[in-house]
Amino acid sequence: MDLELIKQRAFENLGKRKAHTHRETGFIYYHGARVANLVINLRKLVLPEDRSMDEILQAAAYFHDIAKGIEPHSKYGAVLVKEILQDLCTAEELEQIAELISCHAHRKIRKYNSYEMLLQDADLLDHFGTIELWMNFCYSAIDDKNIDFSLYYYDTEFKQIADKNRSLLNFGVSEKIFDEKLQFVHDFVKRMKIENIGDIVDFE
Repeated sequence: MDLELIKQRAFENLGKRKAHTHRETGFIYYHGARVANLVINLRKLVLPEDRSMDEILQAAAYFHDIAKGIEPHSKYGAVLVKEILQDLCTAEELEQIAELISCHAHRKIRKYNSYEMLLQDADLLDHFGTIELWMNFCYSAIDDKNIDFSLYYYDTEFKQIADKNRSLLNFGVSEKIFDEKLQFVHDFVKRMKIENIGDIVDFE
């Protein structure tokens, strides 16, 4: 499998696509590219000696949201990826990639293998930390809302959303990564509240 060709094919299919009115063009591609790196970084922590599925995991990561907007997107994505990558992968590789995609969004409903759980966690983790802040600002800007609107979200809905997503993670190390990302968001929002009213952070 040639991962560079996989990446190129992903960009051809997703790089100029706008699947959500409040997200930038190509978000699905860039999200997939981040998840492709994240899933390997996670694998090194969870299964440090097992590199046997790295290329399959990365290929699945690039295309896991190929059917986003056609629900259930994991089911339809598993079908689409076989067509899109049929000339770049063996039949066995296609089956493995499709299986990973088919269950990436269905967390905690059955017993998954380690590779499926790694992709699930990498996908979820990418939506928090700096990327979560970026998406929040995009949503606010598109809706023509000010900073107070974003701060209200963090004071009301965000905790419930974060708690729910943390509970869906599969590995203890994923929870630690999530918690660090969450702490960064809390620290950023705390400072944003200070600067939003013209106050100065105590630096003495």
